[in-house]
Amino acid sequence: MVQATFDHMDRRVWLGILPIVTAVACSDGVTPETASEPPNIAAVRDWSTTLQWEDCAGGLECTTFEVPYDYENPSIGTFILPVTRHLASQQNERIGTLFINPGGPGAAALDYVAYANQIFSKSIIDRFDIIAWDPRGVGQSDPHIDCVDNMDDYFGLDPSPDDATETNQLVAGAGVFASACMTRSGDFLPYVSTVDAASDIDVLRRALNEDKISYLGFSYGTHLGATWATLFPETVRAAVLDAAVDPTKGYVNNLLLQAGGFESSLDAFLTKCDETQCSFMKVGESAKDAFDRILLSLDQNPISNDGGRVATNQGVAQTGIAGVLYGDYQWPQLESALSAADLGDGQPLLILFDEYFGRDSSGLTDDSLDAYFGISCIDRDEQITPDQVLNLKSRLQDIAPRVGAGWIQEMLICANWDIAPSGGFEVSADTENRIVVVGSTGDAATPLEGTRNMVTALGRARLVISPLEQHTTYGSDQCVTEIVDDYLLNLSDGPNIITC
Repeated sequence: MVQATFDHMDRRVWLGILPIVTAVACSDGVTPETASEPPNIAAVRDWSTTLQWEDCAGGLECTTFEVPYDYENPSIGTFILPVTRHLASQQNERIGTLFINPGGPGAAALDYVAYANQIFSKSIIDRFDIIAWDPRGVGQSDPHIDCVDNMDDYFGLDPSPDDATETNQLVAGAGVFASACMTRSGDFLPYVSTVDAASDIDVLRRALNEDKISYLGFSYGTHLGATWATLFPETVRAAVLDAAVDPTKGYVNNLLLQAGGFESSLDAFLTKCDETQCSFMKVGESAKDAFDRILLSLDQNPISNDGGRVATNQGVAQTGIAGVLYGDYQWPQLESALSAADLGDGQPLLILFDEYFGRDSSGLTDDSLDAYFGISCIDRDEQITPDQVLNLKSRLQDIAPRVGAGWIQEMLICANWDIAPSGGFEVSADTENRIVVVGSTGDAATPLEGTRNMVTALGRARLVISPLEQHTTYGSDQCVTEIVDDYLLNLSDGPNIITC
């Protein structure tokens, strides 16, 4: 389904992540692809670019840099990628440059430098130049991935069809969505993989005249960071991967793991409701029974909305619900929206649905989801057909009976993707200083099981575990924050596993 960005400061959650990297089990009926070839590092190093910094809002500096679609065939075309920099407050004590990526894939990154004073500890602000850039195809990248203007047409469909008509609508809708991506962005969609984006990091590093850089990535940004560290280990001063994705599972199995993570977070919410008697529960009713009753009602009798908007049906509800399962600090919103739906008001769930897609007051959505599919579909390590996706319904029902249908809806888009997958890249970073990987016990989008697998795959890494019920914990968990800051500032080492 989707994953989030660095959202613990109440930033909008994104529908997406799923970095796909190795083979899916043959029992899924999908033929695994061979591991992808690493990029031509010599070709990457042959490309250079210059930076012309200008002052921009908030005391920041801004520039752009140019990278080719294909480093081995640079004449095909180029991306112009925007960069924002927050200079170290204490330049005389400056350690170096810290690159940050908030996740996605598809999350525009520049705002995270604008919010640097809120996101990072003062010691980090004082001693690092903090840099963010919008990866190729994302945000203000030129060109950027654009598929559709209205998410209602597809994501407003029933993700768990009850008959052949609803099934055909879902499959056809996915095909229309994928086709629109090809029409609007097909010329450069073959060149937006995570491996391509990781190569761009080295171009930017060299343009800054830095021998080594530090990196802090959240969510999908951990996949990007691990890929970069694997390709260019000698350039890694330090790297922190917060809410790390699993690089050991294939496309399908990674999604199934994530679906189970969201189901576990929903179970935690419903357990809390049983303890506190949430407002959407009737007297004598368990939270799970109440939830099932409300979702069944929305499936059978969707609630109409004003302005010609999609009705609040099961699909709209499940998307909105997923968006507030990234952290328990959002549970009050979920309780309120379910209570409203129980009383016949579907607007709060529709608002959560819209927030998921970045829909503004004019009715337009940003292109974060478009970019998510552009990157995650090229990153998958296997070809998969719509029939194979539909055949996963029973497995998802076992793993995530209440929220799993949304993953069928997502996979159908990549199943209709006309561009061959290029994933299968294996991470294993032999860096001078051990990478720090962070995970939390209550992470829906990147469950701790997968984060542990990231540590194992890297080969030389430390694991920090937070007990929080949320996705990404730097800045929220004081223990995690202190460990990460000490590592970034002093290159401190420590136990293989630390539990906060």
